[in-house]
Amino acid sequence: MKRMICALFLFSALSGAGLAEAADKLVFGPVKYDVKERYGKENRYTETITVTEGLYLIKIQNGGSLAERSDFMEFSVNGEKLLKDDKYEYHFLACYVKLQKDNTFTLVIKDEVPSGFKRPTPAPKNVTISIMPAPIKIGKIVLGVNYWEALNDRTTAVLKVKDPAAASLAILVASLQTEHSSRVEGIRQLIEYKDPSAGDFLLGLYEDFSDKPDLRGEAAIGLGILMDKKNVQTLMNGVLDPEEAIRIGASKALSYYPEDDTRELLKKTLAQLDPIRKSAVVRAIVSAGWKPVSTLVEMAEGTEVGSSNMAVELMGGSNDPRVRDALLKYLKTPGARSMNNIIIALGECKEVRALESLLAIAKDPVQRKGKEIDLGRAFANIGDPTSVDAIVEMLKKTDRRSVRESLKDSYKKLTGKEYGKNE
Repeated sequence: MKRMICALFLFSALSGAGLAEAADKLVFGPVKYDVKERYGKENRYTETITVTEGLYLIKIQNGGSLAERSDFMEFSVNGEKLLKDDKYEYHFLACYVKLQKDNTFTLVIKDEVPSGFKRPTPAPKNVTISIMPAPIKIGKIVLGVNYWEALNDRTTAVLKVKDPAAASLAILVASLQTEHSSRVEGIRQLIEYKDPSAGDFLLGLYEDFSDKPDLRGEAAIGLGILMDKKNVQTLMNGVLDPEEAIRIGASKALSYYPEDDTRELLKKTLAQLDPIRKSAVVRAIVSAGWKPVSTLVEMAEGTEVGSSNMAVELMGGSNDPRVRDALLKYLKTPGARSMNNIIIALGECKEVRALESLLAIAKDPVQRKGKEIDLGRAFANIGDPTSVDAIVEMLKKTDRRSVRESLKDSYKKLTGKEYGKNE
């Protein structure tokens, strides 16, 4: 273990030194290219350079500041397009590429076409290019970073992936030269290897705010599959992310962990939210496939009626004994909880132990009022034929068309037959 730590420390130190040394041995630049033609017009720059054949690092700095970044950029080397005409959110783009003796690169930059007829004075925008010997032997890849110093960590994370097939996928996914759809498919394939050595790579992708949300969401799922406890906090932060793809990915990731690893942190996270946002967050994580049972039961037993009812609703379909026992308890003593939600949840759980109490409610005209549809669906879900008579009785006693149609559907689901006119 000590040897591994020392080796990683040495690699990191050498990598950092390599970047600094490579910068001192520039073979081109830095040269700044301005966006002169404005309002969406192309600014095309072509350069030729002669170097010793080998692997080089092309440093592309998109603007000296955020306001100076070119809106669109395209970059080719020797006819190969490394960056397609697109927006790039990174401050720096690092292109590791093998150069020949004689080389030509083409940079195309432009700003957006302003909306409407009003065209304000455009702010200065530019791109700066430098070329240096590659400090790390990583092969052809295009990486994006917002701080040049972060390039060491990004390349190190890729190189740490041990399995050869997984390592190839990591390079494919990490490279901005790869089409986005292929990056997403690549990370899904990478996740299937369940390679712990890919943990830092996946974490780097997940925490990269400049990358696409769907890719970051997939990276979160990969972290969840690895179940490293050190990532629970950062995944929990993702549950609150404004981007849906990240919320879903982080929630799915946390569903892989034992509940003991997430319970207290989830409670602490939810405690910071107001009831409306808390309900929205819990609903989102449940819809993503994560049902934190202890948290749902605790919310269902709480004094905030909205959250309590929402928790009962989300308990539906659970096979966990704690959920089923809680719902049976609420059926007898609902308190302020919605009886309709309790009935629906018990039906979705197919809880046979609730059948006797549900039948008693269905046979009592006072108790069943306003609950006929939910009772019928619960009986159909539980699937016990002894509840057919209760559905028929409710059908005969209701004069509401919507209730009748729903009960007919429940009757058919339970019996396999259409409800007849002579029933």
